[in-house]
Amino acid sequence: MKLKFPGILAVCLLGGVSFVQAQVSLAPMTTFGGGDGWLTPGEGGYTYLGTGSLERGLAYYNSHLYLVSRNGGNNIRILDATTGADLGGLNTTGISGGTFAVNMVSVGADGAIYVCNLASPLSSTTAFKVYRWANESAVPTLAYSSTTVTAGRLGDTLDVIGGGASTLIVAGEGTTGTGARNGYAILNTSDGVNFNGSLVTFSGTPPNTGDFRLGITFTDSSHVLGTAGTTSRYTSFSGTTGTLLGSTTLTSTAERPMDYAVVNGLPLVATISTGDSRVRIYDATDPGNLLLLTTSTASLSNPNSNGTGAVAWGNILNQPDGTALATLYAMNSNNGIQAFIVTVPEPGSLALLALGLAALACRRQVRL
Repeated sequence: MKLKFPGILAVCLLGGVSFVQAQVSLAPMTTFGGGDGWLTPGEGGYTYLGTGSLERGLAYYNSHLYLVSRNGGNNIRILDATTGADLGGLNTTGISGGTFAVNMVSVGADGAIYVCNLASPLSSTTAFKVYRWANESAVPTLAYSSTTVTAGRLGDTLDVIGGGASTLIVAGEGTTGTGARNGYAILNTSDGVNFNGSLVTFSGTPPNTGDFRLGITFTDSSHVLGTAGTTSRYTSFSGTTGTLLGSTTLTSTAERPMDYAVVNGLPLVATISTGDSRVRIYDATDPGNLLLLTTSTASLSNPNSNGTGAVAWGNILNQPDGTALATLYAMNSNNGIQAFIVTVPEPGSLALLALGLAALACRRQVRL
């Protein structure tokens, strides 16, 4: 009898990988919102989360969340990341211009806060602007302003990586405007304060026009993931030239806002569906082939016809037993903010256990 050991081994190893993936979990942060991990629109009389498509941007830094809300004016609220309590707002002196003067927010590694407007589309009279706060007490400065960096719409997505003179900002181009293209704008700086911009484009399709409009995140300083829903695009860029490295069909066609982080050595991408508010976490070991790990169970589906929102990884805490606990925040416009605790086991012990189980299963198969 000839044993097909390689085939059996492959099946066993796949089972071991599945076992590892099953150990990553997310649970509602019970201290946040009303105790269920969800700060819903209007909960507790809070006026900066509603159902009028006025909140689209959310970011995390140093135990605080930054929420962009246009309810009653241009607001960037500071929230306690543990409870969701409002701690005040950033100074918005001098902010103006665009379809919306404030829309999305992200934070650099140095704590500088960046907020962009929505320009739909860019024109000789409508500039894409990015404002910078050196810290929560600072007056904003205009870090970037351009009427020509793209031919389309900018400001639906924003992400920042690095700090100081190494800060990079990315914003996905939309489909609005004559000559809109299939890329994203990269902003860089030599002094950490003033930025220059260029449009990264791709020679063929995919990516298609607008593929980075509703979800975007750096994985490192030369790679970007993005989506408009249905499909995630993994890309690299050098100067103004982009290269498509892989594509993943996401679990839900409405998964758009996304964010990337490495937790306990495991690269992860979190998304939120703008259709039902379900949050999903993917293994991004291969960012061009995302593998689903876990999905939240609760759902809320106030209409969000714009497909907007934001996802933000928060604090990552390594435990004495080798596991890591990460906080994760997700906002689906018109449906409030969810907060989760994500548990990621120790990579070494999980890998050994998975391989042990695989070897045991294979041994049993060989004996048959």
